[in-house]
Amino acid sequence: MRSSNNIIISSNCEYKNMLAIYGSFLFLVFFITSIIIFYISNNIILTELGYKLIELENTKVMLEEQNRKLDLNVETLSALDRIEGVASNHLGMIRPKEVKYIVLNPTPQVSSREDIGVSSNNYEKEKYFWASLNLNKLDDLILGLLK
Repeated sequence: MRSSNNIIISSNCEYKNMLAIYGSFLFLVFFITSIIIFYISNNIILTELGYKLIELENTKVMLEEQNRKLDLNVETLSALDRIEGVASNHLGMIRPKEVKYIVLNPTPQVSSREDIGVSSNNYEKEKYFWASLNLNKLDDLILGLLK
């Protein structure tokens, strides 16, 4: 009986050893395969990102060139000579020979506290400004603007 038990035990041990060897071999194959797949997929992703980066750099260069053209266009269109030409040729406007204007100076407020004589430059509370003006000059100014 002992010899048959020894044979069964030894065959059982051989089976476990074979199973361990095949299992470790399959695990090693699976591990190496997964590393290779991971490496290849990373290379594919990096290649796609490289193409996308090149495309974005080309778009950036194109947009910078377009921006320079638009800046030049803005400078050309906002030139004072051009604006004056459009105003005089298309809109019939003329440059006034004399400009009349009125300057309104707010009166400084004198503090009512103990520090009498100190004037305040705070004009936020001031709603109305006083200016002496001649009505004839004001009429000339309005008529000059209407012409």
